[in-house]
Order: sequence, then structure tokens, then C-alpha cells
Amino acid sequence: MSITKTKAGTYQVSVFYPKAVRELMGVAGQTRFRETISTKQAAVAKEREINKKIKEAQKNGNARSLELKGKILFKTFYKDVFMPLYLTGSTGRAPVVPTKATVEYQRGLFKNHLLPMFGSYSMTYLNSNKEFVVDRLKEKSEHFANIKTVKAYVRQMFEVAEILDYIEYDRVGKSLRLVGQPHKDKLKKERVKKGEFLTAEQLLDWLQATKEDYERSKLSLADYTLFLLTLHLGDRKSESYALQWKHIDLEAGKLYLVQSLDGDRDAKDTKGHKQSIMTLPQNILYLLADWKAEQAKQLEAIGVEQDGEQWLFTYVTREGVRNQPLYSDYLNARIKSVNRRHPELVYLHPHKMRHTFSTLARQGGASMEDISSALTHSNVSTTRTYVNTPDIITTVTHQRFLDRLNSARLEKQKDVQNSN
Repeated sequence: MSITKTKAGTYQVSVFYPKAVRELMGVAGQTRFRETISTKQAAVAKEREINKKIKEAQKNGNARSLELKGKILFKTFYKDVFMPLYLTGSTGRAPVVPTKATVEYQRGLFKNHLLPMFGSYSMTYLNSNKEFVVDRLKEKSEHFANIKTVKAYVRQMFEVAEILDYIEYDRVGKSLRLVGQPHKDKLKKERVKKGEFLTAEQLLDWLQATKEDYERSKLSLADYTLFLLTLHLGDRKSESYALQWKHIDLEAGKLYLVQSLDGDRDAKDTKGHKQSIMTLPQNILYLLADWKAEQAKQLEAIGVEQDGEQWLFTYVTREGVRNQPLYSDYLNARIKSVNRRHPELVYLHPHKMRHTFSTLARQGGASMEDISSALTHSNVSTTRTYVNTPDIITTVTHQRFLDRLNSARLEKQKDVQNSN
């Protein structure tokens, strides 16, 4: 208790000073208020007085602290407050530690886009002028496609600022929905105009061209295998790049898709952290078996033993360093080389191969759910953006409709007959 009666019949008042208010109240060297009072009534009054002063100091101190903290510049808040939390995975909706490649991409976004726009403004100013923030982001969206990610980082910045009491509450977050993605939409329209997938006939032309280039030694066995494997898996090129021989079971005809390569050519989890087992077609199995045997000979020539940790696909750097993991645009470059030798072919790139796989599978009768599983998507709604063909409606659903209608018709006829 704060009030205790002494042996002398007086009353001692003892109230704890919270650490945050000691300096504001001029009692920095004290942890408690202590005073002896002659009567209990006066002691109670003194206790209330001290507690009231403490509450006022807390209130004024918090307001003053909020004012001072809110003056921190956007760029300083990013560097000193946001970034340490981001590196531990504490700023997003899910507590996931970002990969090295993701961190580098984030640093680039802030350096090239967010800090030039908002770096010299205080967090309080930006939070109080959300229209200014929205207008600047709208300008950015006119010529920058990945505005969605930019908006996400702005939202995270102000969420953290609110949580840590740099601002009273986040006024910016909800307003970001007013920022569209016009440049991204424009690029998408251009892709649609060019064609986001190859028709079956166009793909046959590509398959014939790559086969001819391989037979004429214009395309190596490794590159030919990489092209066909990525096409038939419908996977992301980074996932094909990350395949090791321990992920291939030639006897069972299975492939285990469990990782991808990031921009630094380090292995990481697949997108969505999914692990998938793929069944390979026979022609791809034959190719993989031939390439495995060929690669073993090439590695033996440089004193390297092929084992389960060996990458399926590697390249030789300009400096002559052999057996290196593939760089990001490796497959793009191989596809372009085929296109140069066969200019009549329709334009193609690795991600278009993924669209082609899903679209032709759908045209062939595969369900959206099966295609979604093959593409390792987390939900079917994402898959729909890859399938560039109208929904295929078979007669099965209509037949179920007719069956139910005929069943009801027969029941009605029986009722009529029984009534007669």
C-alpha cells in the first residue's frame, strides 16, 4: 500500500515514480515520493496529488515524445528503425526473414524510388499530408510497373511508425488503395497484343527449330534439355536452374521441385515455399539420362565427380570458370539465339513458355485445379491469369442438368398416374 501508519501515529505516504516521468517531474535521482503526514485524511489527499502529477507528466511526456519522434525524417526512420526490423522479418504480414536477393531488391527500391520522393520529409509531415504521398505515388505509377511493391513498403513503413509511437496513428495506409498501376496495365495490354502464349501450331514450329539446332550442334545437349524440361514442367526458369541430380529419379520417372536460384545464384525455397513431385514424360527422361551421362564425362575431364549435389545445368564464365550455376537470363539468351537463326518464329521468352504450357493444357481438357497444381500456385485465381483461353464447357454439366430435370419429370408423371 502507498499509505502506512507509523508507531508514532502518523502516516507515511510512499508513491513509486515511473522511470519515464522522473526527469519531467524533476526527481531524476528518486524512485519514490516519501513524506510523513500527521493525519490519514491529509495522507490520502497527498497520495492523490502525487498520482495526479504523475498522470499529467505521463500525458504531457507522451505527447512531447510523440511530437519529437514524429520529426524523424523518412530516410532516417528507414535506416535506423525500419531496416533492422525488416532484416528480421518483423515488418510484413507474415514473419518471414527475407532472402539476400529480396533485401538487395528492397534496398534498390528505396534508393531509386522511395527515398528520392520522401526521404527529406518527416514522418509526421507525410502522415498528416496523405494526399501529397498519394499524388507522388500516382506520378511514379505512370512509368514504373512494380508500383504494388512500392506501395507495400510505404504501408509497412507507416504501420511500424504507428506501432512504435512515431505517429499517433497511420493515416497513409488506407489511402494507398487510390494508387493504381497504369504502367503495368499498359505493358500487359502490349503483351496481350503480341500474344501471351504460343498456339499449338506456333509451339510445334519452335520444337522443330530447337530440334534442328540441336542436331546441327547449334544448341548443346544441355541447352536443348533445359529448354524442353522447362517447357514440359511449366515451371519457373529459376526452379529449373536450381535442379540437382538428387532431385531426379530416372528409374521412377520423378522430379522433385523443392528450390529455386535467386539473383545471386544461391538456392532458396520455391515461390510460396511449396515442394512438388513431378512425373516426367518418357522423352524427357531419355534426354535427362543422355545429358547425365554426357555431363559426367565433361566433369571427369576437369577432375570433378558427378554426385547428387551437382547442378543439372551449369555454364562456363567469361573468365573460363567452369561448372557454375546458371545466371538469371541464361535461358532467355539461348531462346534468342534460336530465334535469330529462325526469324520466322513467333517471339518467345521463358515466362511465355509457362503461359503456353498452362493454356495448351487447358485447351487439351485439363482442369484449372490440375493446372494450378502443376504450376505450383497457391490458389486457382492466380492460375487463371496464366490460362489465356476461354473456359472449356463440356457436355457433362449440361447432362447432369438434364438428368435431374428428367428425374423430376418421371416423378411428376408417377404422381399423376397414381392420382388417376
